[in-house]
Amino acid sequence: MAAGSCFVEEFGEETTCPICMDYFTDPVILDCGHNFCRACLARFWGDSGKAASCPHCRAPARQRHFQPNRQLANIVEITKKYSLQVARWAETLCETHQEPLKLFCREDEAPICVVCDRSKEHHGHKVVPMEEAAQEYKEEIQARLQFVKKEREMIVDQKLLEEKRSQMCLAQLKVEQQNVSCAFEKMQAFLKEKKLLWLSQLGELEKEIEKRQEQNITRFSEEISSFNNLITEMEMTCQQPATEFLKDIRSTLTRCQKRRAKQLIPLSPELEERLRSFSSLISVHKKALEKCEDVVGSSGEWTPICDSAPVPEPPGRGLTKVVVTLDPNTAGPHLVLSDDLKSVTWGKSKQDMPVNSKRFDSMPCVLGQEKFSSGRHWWEVEMEGKDLKTVTQERWAVGVVTESVQRKGWFNLNPSEGVWAVGKASSPPCQALAFTCPEATPLTLSQEPRKIQVSLDYEEGRVEFFEADTEELIFAFRSAPFSGKIVHPFFLVWTEVRLKC
Repeated sequence: MAAGSCFVEEFGEETTCPICMDYFTDPVILDCGHNFCRACLARFWGDSGKAASCPHCRAPARQRHFQPNRQLANIVEITKKYSLQVARWAETLCETHQEPLKLFCREDEAPICVVCDRSKEHHGHKVVPMEEAAQEYKEEIQARLQFVKKEREMIVDQKLLEEKRSQMCLAQLKVEQQNVSCAFEKMQAFLKEKKLLWLSQLGELEKEIEKRQEQNITRFSEEISSFNNLITEMEMTCQQPATEFLKDIRSTLTRCQKRRAKQLIPLSPELEERLRSFSSLISVHKKALEKCEDVVGSSGEWTPICDSAPVPEPPGRGLTKVVVTLDPNTAGPHLVLSDDLKSVTWGKSKQDMPVNSKRFDSMPCVLGQEKFSSGRHWWEVEMEGKDLKTVTQERWAVGVVTESVQRKGWFNLNPSEGVWAVGKASSPPCQALAFTCPEATPLTLSQEPRKIQVSLDYEEGRVEFFEADTEELIFAFRSAPFSGKIVHPFFLVWTEVRLKC
Protein backbone atom coordinates (compact mmCIF):
# COMPACT_ATOMS: atom_id res chain seq x y z
CA MET A 1 0.00 0.00 0.00
CA ALA A 2 3.00 2.28 0.65
CA ALA A 3 4.16 1.58 -2.90
CA GLY A 4 0.76 2.65 -4.16
CA SER A 5 1.08 5.92 -2.31
CA CYS A 6 4.49 6.57 -3.88
CA PHE A 7 3.07 5.72 -7.27
CA VAL A 8 0.30 8.28 -6.78
CA GLU A 9 2.81 10.93 -5.66
CA GLU A 10 4.99 10.37 -8.73
CA PHE A 11 2.01 10.49 -11.08
CA GLY A 12 0.78 13.56 -9.25
CA GLU A 13 3.95 15.42 -10.09
CA GLU A 14 3.68 14.47 -13.77
CA THR A 15 0.00 15.44 -14.00
CA THR A 16 0.32 18.85 -12.30
CA CYS A 17 0.29 22.15 -14.21
CA PRO A 18 3.48 24.23 -13.47
CA ILE A 19 1.40 27.43 -13.40
CA CYS A 20 -1.65 26.61 -11.17
CA MET A 21 0.06 23.67 -9.36
CA ASP A 22 -3.12 21.58 -9.69
CA TYR A 23 -4.20 18.69 -11.91
CA PHE A 24 -4.16 19.62 -15.63
CA THR A 25 -7.47 20.96 -16.98
CA ASP A 26 -7.74 20.75 -20.78
CA PRO A 27 -3.92 20.32 -21.13
CA VAL A 28 -2.05 21.65 -24.18
CA ILE A 29 1.60 21.04 -25.30
CA LEU A 30 4.04 23.59 -26.75
CA ASP A 31 6.70 22.95 -29.35
CA CYS A 32 9.28 22.74 -26.56
CA GLY A 33 7.43 19.73 -25.10
CA HIS A 34 6.11 21.36 -21.91
CA ASN A 35 2.43 21.02 -20.94
CA PHE A 36 0.09 23.58 -19.36
CA CYS A 37 -3.63 24.12 -18.74
CA ARG A 38 -5.15 25.93 -21.70
CA ALA A 39 -6.66 28.62 -19.45
CA CYS A 40 -3.47 29.04 -17.40
CA LEU A 41 -1.40 29.53 -20.57
CA ALA A 42 -3.86 32.06 -21.97
CA ARG A 43 -3.78 34.07 -18.70
CA PHE A 44 0.04 33.89 -18.65
CA TRP A 45 0.43 35.21 -22.19
CA GLY A 46 -2.34 37.78 -21.85
CA ASP A 47 -3.67 39.94 -24.69
CA SER A 48 -0.47 41.89 -25.43
CA GLY A 49 1.04 41.70 -28.90
CA LYS A 50 4.47 40.74 -27.56
CA ALA A 51 6.11 37.48 -28.63
CA ALA A 52 5.04 34.56 -26.47
CA SER A 53 7.44 32.16 -24.72
CA CYS A 54 7.19 28.95 -22.68
CA PRO A 55 6.46 29.77 -19.01
CA HIS A 56 8.80 26.94 -17.95
CA CYS A 57 11.89 27.10 -20.24
CA ARG A 58 11.30 30.53 -21.86
CA ALA A 59 11.63 28.98 -25.34
CA PRO A 60 9.85 31.10 -28.02
CA ALA A 61 6.38 29.89 -29.04
CA ARG A 62 5.88 30.65 -32.66
CA GLN A 63 2.68 32.55 -33.21
CA ARG A 64 1.54 31.33 -29.81
CA HIS A 65 1.17 27.86 -31.28
CA PHE A 66 0.12 24.88 -29.09
CA GLN A 67 -1.65 21.54 -29.48
CA PRO A 68 -4.19 19.77 -27.19
CA ASN A 69 -2.63 16.84 -25.30
CA ARG A 70 -5.52 14.35 -25.07
CA GLN A 71 -3.34 11.48 -23.86
CA LEU A 72 -2.20 13.56 -20.91
CA ALA A 73 -5.81 14.52 -20.16
CA ASN A 74 -6.74 10.81 -19.97
CA ILE A 75 -3.76 10.07 -17.69
CA VAL A 76 -4.91 12.94 -15.39
CA GLU A 77 -8.39 11.43 -15.03
CA ILE A 78 -6.94 7.97 -14.30
CA THR A 79 -4.57 9.45 -11.68
CA LYS A 80 -7.43 11.29 -9.94
CA LYS A 81 -9.51 8.09 -9.63
CA TYR A 82 -6.55 6.03 -8.43
CA SER A 83 -5.49 8.59 -5.82
CA LEU A 84 -9.07 8.64 -4.47
CA GLN A 85 -9.09 4.85 -4.18
CA VAL A 86 -5.70 4.89 -2.42
CA ALA A 87 -7.03 7.47 0.05
CA ARG A 88 -9.97 5.23 0.85
CA TRP A 89 -7.69 2.23 1.35
CA ALA A 90 -5.48 4.28 3.66
CA GLU A 91 -8.44 5.06 5.88
CA THR A 92 -9.10 1.36 6.54
CA LEU A 93 -5.47 0.38 7.26
CA CYS A 94 -3.75 0.20 10.61
CA GLU A 95 -1.43 3.18 10.95
CA THR A 96 1.19 1.05 12.71
CA HIS A 97 1.17 -2.15 10.67
CA GLN A 98 -0.49 -1.05 7.40
CA GLU A 99 -2.87 -4.01 7.63
CA PRO A 100 -6.66 -3.92 7.18
CA LEU A 101 -8.67 -3.05 10.32
CA LYS A 102 -10.89 -6.13 10.55
CA LEU A 103 -11.14 -6.56 14.36
CA PHE A 104 -12.52 -4.51 17.26
CA CYS A 105 -11.08 -4.37 20.80
CA ARG A 106 -13.88 -4.04 23.36
CA GLU A 107 -11.57 -2.82 26.18
CA ASP A 108 -10.06 0.01 24.10
CA GLU A 109 -13.21 0.45 21.99
CA ALA A 110 -11.08 0.85 18.85
CA PRO A 111 -10.63 -0.98 15.51
CA ILE A 112 -7.41 -3.06 15.26
CA CYS A 113 -5.67 -5.31 12.74
CA VAL A 114 -4.64 -8.98 13.15
CA VAL A 115 -1.10 -7.92 14.08
CA CYS A 116 -2.40 -5.62 16.82
CA ASP A 117 -4.48 -8.52 18.16
CA ARG A 118 -1.29 -10.56 18.72
CA SER A 119 0.67 -7.67 20.24
CA LYS A 120 1.26 -7.11 23.96
CA GLU A 121 -0.82 -3.96 23.84
CA HIS A 122 -4.02 -5.96 23.32
CA HIS A 123 -3.00 -9.17 25.08
CA GLY A 124 -5.93 -10.61 27.05
CA HIS A 125 -8.39 -8.14 25.57
CA LYS A 126 -11.73 -9.29 24.26
CA VAL A 127 -11.60 -8.93 20.49
CA VAL A 128 -14.49 -9.51 18.08
CA PRO A 129 -14.87 -9.11 14.32
CA MET A 130 -15.47 -5.55 13.15
CA GLU A 131 -18.87 -6.27 11.60
CA GLU A 132 -20.11 -8.00 14.77
CA ALA A 133 -19.05 -5.04 16.94
CA ALA A 134 -20.58 -2.58 14.49
CA GLN A 135 -23.90 -4.46 14.59
CA GLU A 136 -23.95 -4.47 18.41
CA TYR A 137 -23.19 -0.77 18.62
CA LYS A 138 -25.78 -0.03 15.96
CA GLU A 139 -28.40 -1.84 18.06
CA GLU A 140 -27.34 0.12 21.15
CA ILE A 141 -27.47 3.39 19.24
CA GLN A 142 -30.89 2.47 17.89
CA ALA A 143 -32.13 1.85 21.45
CA ARG A 144 -30.71 5.18 22.60
CA LEU A 145 -32.11 6.81 19.50
CA GLN A 146 -35.60 5.70 20.50
CA PHE A 147 -35.06 7.21 23.95
CA VAL A 148 -33.80 10.47 22.43
CA LYS A 149 -36.80 10.54 20.09
CA LYS A 150 -39.15 10.09 23.05
CA GLU A 151 -37.37 12.89 24.90
CA ARG A 152 -37.73 15.05 21.82
CA GLU A 153 -41.44 14.18 21.60
CA MET A 154 -41.86 15.17 25.24
CA ILE A 155 -40.15 18.49 24.61
CA VAL A 156 -42.27 19.01 21.50
CA ASP A 157 -45.41 18.25 23.52
CA GLN A 158 -44.28 20.63 26.24
CA LYS A 159 -43.57 23.26 23.60
CA LEU A 160 -47.03 22.80 22.09
CA LEU A 161 -48.59 22.89 25.55
CA GLU A 162 -46.68 26.06 26.41
CA GLU A 163 -47.70 27.61 23.10
CA LYS A 164 -51.31 26.63 23.80
CA ARG A 165 -51.12 28.16 27.28
CA SER A 166 -49.55 31.30 25.89
CA GLN A 167 -52.22 31.52 23.21
CA MET A 168 -54.93 31.03 25.83
CA CYS A 169 -53.39 33.74 28.01
CA LEU A 170 -53.05 36.05 25.02
CA ALA A 171 -56.65 35.35 24.02
CA GLN A 172 -57.76 36.02 27.58
CA LEU A 173 -55.64 39.18 27.53
CA LYS A 174 -57.38 40.33 24.35
CA VAL A 175 -60.76 39.72 25.99
CA GLU A 176 -59.68 41.67 29.06
CA GLN A 177 -58.43 44.51 26.85
CA GLN A 178 -61.81 44.59 25.12
CA ASN A 179 -63.55 44.46 28.51
CA VAL A 180 -61.44 47.37 29.76
CA SER A 181 -62.15 49.41 26.63
CA CYS A 182 -65.86 48.55 26.78
CA ALA A 183 -66.08 49.31 30.51
CA PHE A 184 -64.36 52.67 30.15
CA GLU A 185 -66.42 53.55 27.08
CA LYS A 186 -69.61 52.74 29.00
CA MET A 187 -68.30 54.69 31.97
CA GLN A 188 -67.47 57.66 29.77
CA ALA A 189 -70.89 57.51 28.07
CA PHE A 190 -72.59 57.22 31.48
CA LEU A 191 -70.62 60.13 32.92
CA LYS A 192 -71.24 62.25 29.83
CA GLU A 193 -74.97 61.52 30.02
CA LYS A 194 -75.07 62.32 33.74
CA LYS A 195 -73.00 65.46 33.19
CA LEU A 196 -75.42 66.75 30.53
CA LEU A 197 -78.45 65.84 32.68
CA TRP A 198 -77.13 67.49 35.82
CA LEU A 199 -75.94 70.60 33.96
CA SER A 200 -79.36 70.83 32.34
CA GLN A 201 -81.12 70.56 35.72
CA LEU A 202 -78.72 73.06 37.27
CA GLY A 203 -79.37 75.36 34.29
CA GLU A 204 -83.12 75.15 34.88
CA LEU A 205 -82.60 75.82 38.58
CA GLU A 206 -80.39 78.79 37.69
CA LYS A 207 -83.10 80.20 35.38
CA GLU A 208 -85.77 79.89 38.09
CA ILE A 209 -83.55 81.59 40.68
CA GLU A 210 -82.67 84.38 38.20
CA LYS A 211 -86.40 84.80 37.38
CA ARG A 212 -87.25 85.20 41.08
CA GLN A 213 -84.33 87.58 41.47
CA GLU A 214 -85.51 89.68 38.49
CA GLN A 215 -89.07 89.85 39.84
CA ASN A 216 -87.85 90.95 43.25
CA ILE A 217 -85.54 93.59 41.74
CA THR A 218 -88.50 95.00 39.75
CA ARG A 219 -90.61 95.15 42.90
CA PHE A 220 -87.77 96.75 44.83
CA SER A 221 -87.45 99.42 42.14
CA GLU A 222 -91.22 100.10 42.14
CA GLU A 223 -91.33 100.33 45.94
CA ILE A 224 -88.34 102.62 46.08
CA SER A 225 -89.95 104.92 43.47
CA SER A 226 -93.27 104.93 45.42
CA PHE A 227 -91.51 105.80 48.66
CA ASN A 228 -89.54 108.52 46.92
CA ASN A 229 -92.79 110.08 45.69
CA LEU A 230 -94.38 109.88 49.17
CA ILE A 231 -91.32 111.43 50.81
CA THR A 232 -91.32 114.29 48.30
CA GLU A 233 -95.07 114.88 48.90
CA MET A 234 -94.62 114.88 52.70
CA GLU A 235 -91.67 117.25 52.51
CA MET A 236 -93.66 119.67 50.35
CA THR A 237 -96.66 119.39 52.69
CA CYS A 238 -94.52 120.31 55.69
CA GLN A 239 -93.34 123.46 53.88
CA GLN A 240 -96.92 124.80 53.35
CA PRO A 241 -98.44 127.57 55.53
CA ALA A 242 -100.33 126.40 58.60
CA THR A 243 -103.74 126.93 57.05
CA GLU A 244 -102.91 124.88 54.01
CA PHE A 245 -100.93 122.33 56.02
CA LEU A 246 -103.80 121.62 58.42
CA LYS A 247 -106.54 121.49 55.85
CA ASP A 248 -106.13 117.81 55.05
CA ILE A 249 -103.82 116.75 57.87
CA ARG A 250 -105.76 113.58 58.71
CA SER A 251 -105.62 112.31 55.15
CA THR A 252 -101.90 113.02 55.04
CA LEU A 253 -101.27 111.12 58.29
CA THR A 254 -103.38 108.23 57.09
CA ARG A 255 -101.36 107.91 53.86
CA CYS A 256 -98.11 107.90 55.86
CA GLN A 257 -99.36 105.30 58.31
CA LYS A 258 -100.83 102.93 55.71
CA ARG A 259 -97.92 103.01 53.33
CA ARG A 260 -95.86 99.86 53.89
CA ALA A 261 -93.35 97.99 51.68
CA LYS A 262 -94.82 95.21 49.59
CA GLN A 263 -93.85 91.64 50.42
CA LEU A 264 -91.04 90.26 48.27
CA ILE A 265 -91.41 87.02 46.37
CA PRO A 266 -89.46 84.65 48.63
CA LEU A 267 -87.05 82.05 47.22
CA SER A 268 -89.02 78.81 47.05
CA PRO A 269 -88.04 76.20 49.71
CA GLU A 270 -88.24 73.71 46.88
CA LEU A 271 -85.46 75.52 44.98
CA GLU A 272 -83.28 75.65 48.10
CA GLU A 273 -83.86 71.93 48.69
CA ARG A 274 -82.97 71.11 45.09
CA LEU A 275 -79.77 73.12 45.42
CA ARG A 276 -78.85 71.29 48.64
CA SER A 277 -79.55 67.93 46.94
CA PHE A 278 -77.23 68.77 44.08
CA SER A 279 -74.52 69.81 46.54
CA SER A 280 -74.83 66.47 48.40
CA LEU A 281 -74.86 64.54 45.12
CA ILE A 282 -71.69 66.25 43.92
CA SER A 283 -70.00 65.55 47.25
CA VAL A 284 -70.88 61.84 46.98
CA HIS A 285 -69.50 61.63 43.44
CA LYS A 286 -66.31 63.39 44.49
CA LYS A 287 -65.73 60.62 47.03
CA ALA A 288 -66.59 57.97 44.40
CA LEU A 289 -64.06 59.57 42.06
CA GLU A 290 -61.40 59.41 44.77
CA LYS A 291 -62.14 55.70 45.26
CA CYS A 292 -61.98 55.18 41.50
CA GLU A 293 -58.56 56.85 41.43
CA ASP A 294 -57.41 54.49 44.20
CA VAL A 295 -58.69 51.50 42.22
CA VAL A 296 -56.99 52.44 38.96
CA GLY A 297 -53.92 53.78 40.73
CA SER A 298 -52.29 57.14 40.16
CA SER A 299 -49.46 55.47 38.20
CA GLY A 300 -51.83 53.40 36.08
CA GLU A 301 -50.68 50.13 37.69
CA TRP A 302 -53.09 47.31 38.42
CA THR A 303 -53.90 46.89 42.11
CA PRO A 304 -55.07 43.34 42.92
CA ILE A 305 -57.00 44.40 46.04
CA CYS A 306 -58.99 47.61 45.98
CA ASP A 307 -61.74 49.46 47.84
CA SER A 308 -64.29 48.73 45.14
CA ALA A 309 -63.99 44.98 45.73
CA PRO A 310 -65.97 43.37 48.55
CA VAL A 311 -64.32 44.14 51.86
CA PRO A 312 -62.71 40.91 53.16
CA GLU A 313 -64.32 39.60 56.28
CA PRO A 314 -62.14 39.00 59.32
CA PRO A 315 -60.79 35.43 59.31
CA GLY A 316 -63.31 32.78 60.26
CA ARG A 317 -66.34 35.07 60.54
CA GLY A 318 -69.38 33.51 58.87
CA LEU A 319 -67.31 30.56 57.60
CA THR A 320 -67.09 26.93 58.63
CA LYS A 321 -63.77 25.78 60.05
CA VAL A 322 -62.32 22.71 58.33
CA VAL A 323 -59.80 20.27 59.81
CA VAL A 324 -57.75 19.31 56.75
CA THR A 325 -56.27 15.82 56.35
CA LEU A 326 -53.70 15.20 53.61
CA ASP A 327 -54.47 12.64 50.91
CA PRO A 328 -51.48 10.22 50.55
CA ASN A 329 -52.82 8.98 47.20
CA THR A 330 -52.07 12.40 45.67
CA ALA A 331 -48.62 13.05 47.24
CA GLY A 332 -45.64 13.46 44.90
CA PRO A 333 -42.87 10.84 45.19
CA HIS A 334 -40.50 13.27 46.97
CA LEU A 335 -42.99 14.25 49.70
CA VAL A 336 -42.98 12.73 53.19
CA LEU A 337 -46.30 12.80 55.07
CA SER A 338 -46.61 12.45 58.83
CA ASP A 339 -48.38 9.41 60.29
CA ASP A 340 -51.42 11.49 61.25
CA LEU A 341 -51.53 13.01 57.72
CA LYS A 342 -51.37 16.53 59.16
CA SER A 343 -47.96 17.70 57.90
CA VAL A 344 -45.74 17.33 54.84
CA THR A 345 -42.03 17.84 54.14
CA TRP A 346 -39.68 17.48 51.18
CA GLY A 347 -37.59 14.33 51.01
CA LYS A 348 -34.32 14.33 49.08
CA SER A 349 -34.74 10.76 47.83
CA LYS A 350 -37.55 9.70 45.54
CA GLN A 351 -39.91 7.18 47.15
CA ASP A 352 -41.38 4.14 45.46
CA MET A 353 -45.10 4.90 45.54
CA PRO A 354 -48.03 3.14 43.89
CA VAL A 355 -48.91 4.65 40.54
CA ASN A 356 -52.45 6.02 40.22
CA SER A 357 -54.27 8.70 38.26
CA LYS A 358 -54.58 10.98 41.31
CA ARG A 359 -50.87 11.20 42.16
CA PHE A 360 -48.64 14.13 41.16
CA ASP A 361 -45.73 12.33 39.46
CA SER A 362 -43.40 15.35 38.97
CA MET A 363 -44.60 18.29 41.05
CA PRO A 364 -44.04 18.10 44.86
CA CYS A 365 -47.73 18.62 45.60
CA VAL A 366 -50.36 17.00 47.79
CA LEU A 367 -54.09 17.69 48.17
CA GLY A 368 -56.37 17.67 51.16
CA GLN A 369 -58.91 14.87 51.34
CA GLU A 370 -61.71 17.42 51.82
CA LYS A 371 -63.85 18.30 48.78
CA PHE A 372 -65.85 21.52 48.36
CA SER A 373 -68.60 22.19 45.84
CA SER A 374 -70.52 24.82 47.84
CA GLY A 375 -70.46 26.89 51.03
CA ARG A 376 -67.91 29.03 52.87
CA HIS A 377 -64.95 27.41 54.63
CA TRP A 378 -61.58 28.19 56.21
CA TRP A 379 -58.51 26.30 57.47
CA GLU A 380 -55.03 27.13 58.71
CA VAL A 381 -51.58 26.13 57.44
CA GLU A 382 -48.50 26.59 59.63
CA MET A 383 -44.88 26.83 58.44
CA GLU A 384 -42.40 25.01 60.68
CA GLY A 385 -38.70 24.14 60.52
CA LYS A 386 -35.89 26.50 59.58
CA ASP A 387 -36.05 30.24 60.07
CA LEU A 388 -37.88 31.18 56.89
CA LYS A 389 -35.85 34.35 56.49
CA THR A 390 -32.62 32.36 56.21
CA VAL A 391 -33.86 29.94 53.54
CA THR A 392 -32.67 31.48 50.27
CA GLN A 393 -34.12 28.76 48.03
CA GLU A 394 -37.47 28.46 49.74
CA ARG A 395 -40.30 27.10 47.60
CA TRP A 396 -43.75 26.43 48.98
CA ALA A 397 -47.36 27.27 48.21
CA VAL A 398 -50.78 26.88 49.84
CA GLY A 399 -54.26 27.48 48.48
CA VAL A 400 -56.99 25.62 46.61
CA VAL A 401 -57.12 23.74 43.28
CA THR A 402 -59.81 22.22 41.12
CA GLU A 403 -60.04 18.43 41.18
CA SER A 404 -59.22 18.41 37.44
CA VAL A 405 -55.79 20.02 38.00
CA GLN A 406 -52.98 18.41 36.00
CA ARG A 407 -51.39 15.53 37.93
CA LYS A 408 -48.78 14.30 35.43
CA GLY A 409 -45.77 16.35 34.41
CA TRP A 410 -45.12 20.00 35.20
CA PHE A 411 -47.61 22.85 35.27
CA ASN A 412 -47.68 26.50 36.25
CA LEU A 413 -49.14 27.75 39.53
CA ASN A 414 -51.84 30.20 38.42
CA PRO A 415 -55.62 30.36 37.97
CA SER A 416 -55.40 29.37 34.29
CA GLU A 417 -54.17 25.94 35.49
CA GLY A 418 -56.88 25.71 38.15
CA VAL A 419 -54.61 26.85 41.03
CA TRP A 420 -55.30 29.78 43.41
CA ALA A 421 -52.36 30.00 45.80
CA VAL A 422 -49.81 32.18 47.58
CA GLY A 423 -46.31 31.21 48.65
CA LYS A 424 -42.69 31.62 47.69
CA ALA A 425 -40.53 30.72 44.70
CA SER A 426 -36.77 30.33 44.41
CA SER A 427 -36.52 33.50 42.32
CA PRO A 428 -36.60 36.16 43.62
CA PRO A 429 -35.42 34.59 46.92
CA CYS A 430 -37.46 35.18 50.08
CA GLN A 431 -40.13 37.10 48.12
CA ALA A 432 -43.74 36.35 49.04
CA LEU A 433 -45.86 35.92 45.90
CA ALA A 434 -49.45 35.55 44.82
CA PHE A 435 -49.43 33.13 41.90
CA THR A 436 -51.54 35.20 39.50
CA CYS A 437 -51.75 34.96 35.71
CA PRO A 438 -49.77 35.55 33.54
CA GLU A 439 -47.06 36.58 36.05
CA ALA A 440 -46.85 36.15 39.82
CA THR A 441 -47.62 39.27 41.90
CA PRO A 442 -45.01 40.24 44.55
CA LEU A 443 -46.55 40.85 47.98
CA THR A 444 -45.49 43.47 50.52
CA LEU A 445 -46.18 42.14 54.01
CA SER A 446 -45.59 43.73 57.41
CA GLN A 447 -44.06 40.50 58.71
CA GLU A 448 -42.99 37.03 57.58
CA PRO A 449 -46.04 34.72 57.43
CA ARG A 450 -45.76 31.78 59.86
CA LYS A 451 -49.41 30.74 59.93
CA ILE A 452 -51.74 31.38 56.99
CA GLN A 453 -55.50 31.13 57.08
CA VAL A 454 -57.11 30.13 53.78
CA SER A 455 -60.68 31.38 53.29
CA LEU A 456 -62.90 29.90 50.54
CA ASP A 457 -66.27 31.31 49.46
CA TYR A 458 -67.38 28.86 46.77
CA GLU A 459 -70.51 30.68 45.53
CA GLU A 460 -68.74 34.04 45.31
CA GLY A 461 -65.66 32.46 43.72
CA ARG A 462 -63.43 34.14 46.28
CA VAL A 463 -60.20 32.81 47.83
CA GLU A 464 -58.58 34.96 50.53
CA PHE A 465 -55.39 34.52 52.52
CA PHE A 466 -54.85 36.03 55.98
CA GLU A 467 -51.94 36.11 58.42
CA ALA A 468 -53.70 34.10 61.13
CA ASP A 469 -52.14 35.83 64.15
CA THR A 470 -52.64 39.44 63.04
CA GLU A 471 -55.69 38.91 60.77
CA GLU A 472 -53.83 40.91 58.13
CA LEU A 473 -55.09 40.29 54.59
CA ILE A 474 -52.28 38.83 52.45
CA PHE A 475 -54.07 38.52 49.11
CA ALA A 476 -57.51 37.87 47.66
CA PHE A 477 -58.52 36.20 44.37
CA ARG A 478 -61.87 37.43 43.02
CA SER A 479 -64.37 35.77 40.69
CA ALA A 480 -62.75 32.33 40.49
CA PRO A 481 -64.81 30.12 38.10
CA PHE A 482 -65.68 27.38 40.61
CA SER A 483 -69.26 26.81 39.43
CA GLY A 484 -69.85 23.08 38.96
CA LYS A 485 -66.26 22.14 39.89
CA ILE A 486 -64.91 20.34 42.95
CA VAL A 487 -62.02 22.05 44.74
CA HIS A 488 -59.48 20.75 47.29
CA PRO A 489 -56.98 22.30 49.72
CA PHE A 490 -53.60 22.48 47.99
CA PHE A 491 -50.03 22.21 49.34
CA LEU A 492 -46.61 22.41 47.61
CA VAL A 493 -43.29 22.16 49.44
CA TRP A 494 -39.78 21.96 47.97
CA THR A 495 -37.49 22.87 50.88
CA GLU A 496 -36.84 21.78 54.46
CA VAL A 497 -39.83 23.87 55.57
CA ARG A 498 -42.67 21.76 56.98
CA LEU A 499 -46.29 22.61 56.13
CA LYS A 500 -48.68 21.64 58.89
CA CYS A 501 -52.47 21.79 58.67
